[in-house]
Amino acid sequence: MLIGIIILMPKKFETIIYLEFLDHSSTSNLWQSEEEFNQDCEIELCKAIGFLEKEDNLAFYVSTMKSRGEKGSGHVILKSACTYIKKIPQKTFFKSIEHVNKGVLIDTPLNI
Repeated sequence: MLIGIIILMPKKFETIIYLEFLDHSSTSNLWQSEEEFNQDCEIELCKAIGFLEKEDNLAFYVSTMKSRGEKGSGHVILKSACTYIKKIPQKTFFKSIEHVNKGVLIDTPLNI
């Protein structure tokens, strides 16, 4: 019978953010009639969710992927374009348990 305690140490705090915002748009690079121009000039409502990396007076800086020291799918979303903002309360983010073998915690069983 295997009895043991696995203690996980917190890695860091992460804040998840959900945003709805009005997207900027550009029309075609071709000559257009007034009707075509007005038809193409639409404001789109967009949604984003990800890690809040930082924010300042002008914008939210969001990434949607992370690895060891790098971030992927980075976005800068202007606060003035936001129509809805929800920050999910900070939670402690633990190193993931990929595999437990014979009572020994193996962080990355594939040695990645």
